[in-house]
Amino acid sequence: MRFQWLKDYQELENQILYLKWNLNKSKLELERWVSGDLSNIRLEKNSRSAQLEEKIMLLEKEINFLIEQKKETTTLIESFGGLDNDIIRLKYVEGKTLEEISEDLSYSYSYIKSRHSQLRKSLTFVDEYIINKTKLKYKIAIQDPVMMDL
Repeated sequence: MRFQWLKDYQELENQILYLKWNLNKSKLELERWVSGDLSNIRLEKNSRSAQLEEKIMLLEKEINFLIEQKKETTTLIESFGGLDNDIIRLKYVEGKTLEEISEDLSYSYSYIKSRHSQLRKSLTFVDEYIINKTKLKYKIAIQDPVMMDL
């Protein structure tokens, strides 16, 4: 799907919020097991509670990864200045129509439509760059799995 990286921005925000909630819940549960009302209960080796510290580390790692992806996407969006930035953000991040954008930004619909048409050309270039970058990472990973963290 074209411009999927823009459409994924909102999903990234939702995932980060959910993982932060889950992390907080896990930390509170761990606190109960360490020094709270559950501290006197013996844990089974393979129980969910016994693996809370590992789960917390994994959640923190995933949150940091998603925040980094969000920063990259934000940087790409912000590389378009002024009105272009507003159009991209409103159209692809907030999901507004061009008519709604023209009303929000107090420009004529025809002008916003024209600017959006010009922007799509730039977005296509960025889209192709991201696809090629992903393909390159995949090729490198196949040849050397250690290099996957490019």
